[in-house]
Amino acid sequence: MSQLAATAAAPDWLHSASGAWQAPTLLLAGLLVLVALLALGLLWYIRGQRQLLRRARHYLAVEQDLRGIAAQVPVAVFMLRVAPDGTPRFAPLVGDPFVVAGLGTAAPPRENPLTTPTFRERVHPDDRAALAQLLEFSREAAADPWPRTADFRVHAPEGLRWLHVSLAAQPRADGGQQWVGYLLDTSRTRAHSEALRVARDAAERAAKARADFLATMSHEIRTPMNGVIGMLELLGQTPLDAAQGELLHAVEDSAGVLLQILNDVLDFSKLEAGSLRLDREPFNPRTLVDNVVGVMAGAMRRKRLRIDVSVDAAVAGLLLGDGVRMRQILLNLLGNATKFTERGSIAVSWRVLGEDEDGQRLRIAVSDTGIGVAEEKQAALFAPFSQAEDWTARRYGGTGLGLAICRHLAQLMDGEITLASKPGEGTTVALQLRLPVASRDAVRLPGAASPHALLRLREPELVAALAQHLAALGMTVERIDPAVPLRTGVAADLLFLDEDDLDSGRAIPARVVALTQRDVPAPIVAADGERILLGANPLRWQALLRACTLALDPRHTASTAPMPAPAAIEAIAPDARHARRRTQRILVAEDHPVSRQLVQRQLGLLGWPCELVDNGREALAALQHGDHALLLTDCNMPEMSGYELASAWRRHERESAAASRLPIVATTANALAGELARCREAGMDDCLSKPLQLKPLEDT
Repeated sequence: MSQLAATAAAPDWLHSASGAWQAPTLLLAGLLVLVALLALGLLWYIRGQRQLLRRARHYLAVEQDLRGIAAQVPVAVFMLRVAPDGTPRFAPLVGDPFVVAGLGTAAPPRENPLTTPTFRERVHPDDRAALAQLLEFSREAAADPWPRTADFRVHAPEGLRWLHVSLAAQPRADGGQQWVGYLLDTSRTRAHSEALRVARDAAERAAKARADFLATMSHEIRTPMNGVIGMLELLGQTPLDAAQGELLHAVEDSAGVLLQILNDVLDFSKLEAGSLRLDREPFNPRTLVDNVVGVMAGAMRRKRLRIDVSVDAAVAGLLLGDGVRMRQILLNLLGNATKFTERGSIAVSWRVLGEDEDGQRLRIAVSDTGIGVAEEKQAALFAPFSQAEDWTARRYGGTGLGLAICRHLAQLMDGEITLASKPGEGTTVALQLRLPVASRDAVRLPGAASPHALLRLREPELVAALAQHLAALGMTVERIDPAVPLRTGVAADLLFLDEDDLDSGRAIPARVVALTQRDVPAPIVAADGERILLGANPLRWQALLRACTLALDPRHTASTAPMPAPAAIEAIAPDARHARRRTQRILVAEDHPVSRQLVQRQLGLLGWPCELVDNGREALAALQHGDHALLLTDCNMPEMSGYELASAWRRHERESAAASRLPIVATTANALAGELARCREAGMDDCLSKPLQLKPLEDT
């Protein structure tokens, strides 16, 4: 109450002074706030400008970098616009067309550099029309969705340049025309392409020269080899004493080695050139093994080597693949094993690793007890022209191409070839691959639905191999050790025993097949007339089949037992030569005198009379005036080649409406790919490669 009384009692001048001070203070405060706001706004503006400046500097730096990059890239990107009134407008995006063309910066602003007189004068005269047609910006061109391109040349100060221009139409809302395009300097690319073309042409010329060289060498070497090997084979059919026979075998071996070297070089060249193609035909794996082992059996027996052959009963009767190349691989592996093995044995095995409905996974292996190879040397054996040691090449010979060719062929078959070896203990080379199955069943025997065979043999390896073969023939197999006495009541359809076992056959009511280590190429009836002798070194599938057929069906004789496929090359028995005399003649067209004499003697040995001519024209005349059973013609002859001869005769048959078609077989020393196809195209039925030998000639 005292405070209120004091305030009420204050003089009036004091109240007036307080109001006068209050107004300026408020005004000053407002001004200060306004200044502060202005300062903050200015600071914010300055900050924003600094950010814009930094961004501008960044974009400027990026633009400069892009311009620098664009300057290094030989390309100019631009836009061409044509207004509805027809006014053109050029808008550069990246680069300068004049700079790309090497003409400097000379294009006026907003004008299409490609249409200026300065640019057109530099264009090569042969390319001006195509460039002018590209630059005709019509309504039809604007409606085309596909880019329009052209390649042309310009005369730049440093020389001729190649340029590539591309234009793509884009729609515009105002109805005008617009193209986005680029101009690219392709001079370096062209120069590089030209260099590649020149290199390719040179490589093709070199490949053709090599192919021509190989074809020439094949023909020129195989032609005399045909005389050497063929005449040696004929010489072997004549009476010879032991010393002469030994000398003959030595010459035959040397000739065979020479021919193998030639084949290896040719095959390796074809593989390196990528010109070797695989066939896909059914082949019998057991017959294939028979043939290969039969070819090498003589050389192995002369070295007194044991030959073990084993094929799983599960291996299909017919497989799909290139049987010729499979034979080549196996022959190479078996040849190496024979060459590097001085004593002991060589084993060939064919196993099934797995199978499905369509094919079998197989392992084909060749093992030997030869010199072996150190582990560090094994990888190099698959390299061309490489052998484990230098001294092996000097002692054993060879080109060092065999395993390299085998690996190439295995890879073409999607297979794998491996080698395992130890020095002094021998080597095993195995091929693993998958082959489709053409037929699972092997040949079935006559007589009982499932004949029973009893094996009473000493050697376990022979028992195992024989059991697999017999199981493949559909037989049940039982083994009784020779040391165990035969129990009462034992019975079998066939009894297999050792040649020196003369007692077991009397105790069992069965037909006896005695296995012998002697060289018995085909099964024969023993002198006692009760046993069939079968060679076991090596045990051959086809010989076993003939022995079983002969034993189960007595109506067959040893000479008439069926053979499912040609056996290995063997001498033709003298009594068989005269039994096959023919009355019709074979016409032989051969220009080489030794080859002509050889084939005449071979056909005479096979019971075929023949007529000889030395060129294609004489052969054509002889065919028109004579009756011949077959034409056997060399492919390369003067005046008219074998191909021309076959084509001419097929044409004659068509024009004369001949009642029958004459079989034509080619003989050629050309071992290059495509020879059989070329012969077939000319109208021939088959082709025989030189050197000609009796068994292939007889089969054909």
